[in-house]
Amino acid sequence: MSSDVNARAAVFRALSHPARLTLLRLTWHEPLAGDHLARLMNLAPATVSHHLAQLVEVGLMTARQDGHSRRHGPDHAALDATLSGLIRGDAPTPPSADPYRDRVLRSFLRDGKLTTIPAQLKKKTVVMHHLGTLFEPGRAYPEREVNAVLGELHPDVFTLRREMVGMGILTRTRGVYRRVIPDSPATGDEAGDRPVE
Repeated sequence: MSSDVNARAAVFRALSHPARLTLLRLTWHEPLAGDHLARLMNLAPATVSHHLAQLVEVGLMTARQDGHSRRHGPDHAALDATLSGLIRGDAPTPPSADPYRDRVLRSFLRDGKLTTIPAQLKKKTVVMHHLGTLFEPGRAYPEREVNAVLGELHPDVFTLRREMVGMGILTRTRGVYRRVIPDSPATGDEAGDRPVE
């Protein structure tokens, strides 16, 4: 099966969950932050983050940084493709900014689940940075909530937490985790606490 057909199938999988369709509807006219969407849908923030990541991964939704939060909204150009166009192959699949990243994620993610943790550092880094998108930058997450987010993708949450902290994707201070804001190095207690798990 061609990679193009796989990419199109991923779009249909992303649209197959009622929560993801609701997220697209709620953000259709205005991008919203994950916490706001969680309140609107009466769902746990971890669950909403997981669904948002699925939509972003296939290019149906975009995420932009707005202070300490990320606002998500539909990629209207991608969603304008017709059903018949997607099936026949007339409609373009969402463009990839990083083909290597896409190949790695396709290899290790199936239906939103992490099949295995990559052994190779380069591939592991791609996967861990992808998992980092499940967390709002700067927001405080107690360890149980981090476990809930990561546990939806893979049972070995201990290893995932350790790897993400070690790579500087998450910081941990006294059992509270935060995603590092891109291009903002950790300082103080957070930087000193990072290598410990």
